[in-house]
Amino acid sequence: MGGAPVARQLGELARRELVLRRHEVRIAGEVEYQFRHALVREAAYGMLTERDRRVGHALAGEWLDRAGGADAMALAEHFEIGGAPARAADAYLRAAEEALRGGDLGAAVERADRGLRGGAAGDTAGRLRRVQAEAHVWRGDLSLAVERGAEAVERIERGSAAWFSAITQAVIALSKLGRLDEIERWMTLAAGTIATVEAQSVKLVCLANGATQLTVVGRYAEGRSLVETVERAFMNINVRDVRAIAQLHEARSCLAICTGDLVAGMERMGVALRAFEQAGDHRNACSARAGLGCAHAELGDFKGAETMLRAALEEADRMHLHDLKLASKANLAQVLTYRGQLVEARALAEAAASESQQAGIVRTELFARCYLAKVCVALGDLDAAEREARAAVALSPSAPTLGVQASAVLARALLGLGRTEEAITTAAEASSLLESFGTLEEGESLVRLAFVEALAAGGRQDEAAAAIASARAALLARADKLSDPGWRGRFLRDVPENARTLDLARQWLGR
Repeated sequence: MGGAPVARQLGELARRELVLRRHEVRIAGEVEYQFRHALVREAAYGMLTERDRRVGHALAGEWLDRAGGADAMALAEHFEIGGAPARAADAYLRAAEEALRGGDLGAAVERADRGLRGGAAGDTAGRLRRVQAEAHVWRGDLSLAVERGAEAVERIERGSAAWFSAITQAVIALSKLGRLDEIERWMTLAAGTIATVEAQSVKLVCLANGATQLTVVGRYAEGRSLVETVERAFMNINVRDVRAIAQLHEARSCLAICTGDLVAGMERMGVALRAFEQAGDHRNACSARAGLGCAHAELGDFKGAETMLRAALEEADRMHLHDLKLASKANLAQVLTYRGQLVEARALAEAAASESQQAGIVRTELFARCYLAKVCVALGDLDAAEREARAAVALSPSAPTLGVQASAVLARALLGLGRTEEAITTAAEASSLLESFGTLEEGESLVRLAFVEALAAGGRQDEAAAAIASARAALLARADKLSDPGWRGRFLRDVPENARTLDLARQWLGR
């Protein structure tokens, strides 16, 4: 009102019960009124000319922006209708980021779209795309996440925090889609770019994420190099960002697990989980909890693994994290198979495989089908086991280390079907792939055992004896990395493939 005295008029409107004075104010030091009924508000609004409406929204936006504490969406709509598209875009960016932080992924995407439709340009448009990229990653819309991340990188100032964050989202999505060479290109770009002062910790988050994604697809040397780069940076600069610390621990955990140090991997994942929780990063905390459950399963603690994976599945469902929900279902299916709960395991694995295929989440589909094949072998449904294992093997280029285990499961299914020579060939291929990687994230003992069993079934006893000696030596070398005797005993005793490997070695070799 430009400072005009309106108290008397507002008092009269309140007396007539058209407006109502608010007892709780949103802006300190102000007296606030609201319409008593939406119909009255709409009628009053309808009395404005189009020009007055535009001017009124612009003035309202200006005043609210100066007063502070205004809702970002309200500001965005005032500026949009008031004919100030650049200021509307900035407000939509704030609103989209608030929705992302609050876990409302759909609202984050929609608000960013509104900002872009309103004419957002340059850096603001790039940041809106970055928000969408992150939301799409967690929703499981991975192809869109890659597209939005790439668009963001093109528009945002190079070396800024938002620029590195956009690369992070693209890399996570590319890993799940199995587009491995693209991950390395993005990480080379990120590692070679100097970060602005405020972006240093975000760059470390980006590099640590890249290390994790490269490690889980078998590119251990590249993953280790990035972890070492991040560790050197932590030594050279004072990093206090808890999320960066959490990401480094997660990368270290993945590297330890994939290279055979399971207890260290479990412990580091636990540290990462607590750091994510401390940072208030509920989505990554949920992911770390699922990862911790998988680590417990590899060590033979199937009861603990089930508890953690069920918790992760429940949290992922509540937060609408579609990809994490599917991954947790698949991993839980494998744990339940080991616990003998085969009916539920099959249902979970089938759902995870089907939904992952529909969403195009290749990595999750691969291990879901691999675990489904395992369930089917345990149930004696060998035709289904062969079918699912072959489907998993066909996806191996997208996640090579996981594909090795799928080949071993296929060999077991073929052996059960009486196709011994085919089983030997398949198991030998899996064993050769294992040797090329050196170690696997999971299923290493299964790969070696499947080759032993196939050779024995084919009457090639001398070769089987040599293979079981090699499998035993590799298993004990992994067990020697487990400093805690309790975990070492459980690993050798309670993981079925490990126990059978040692049993066969005793039978055939006397040791």
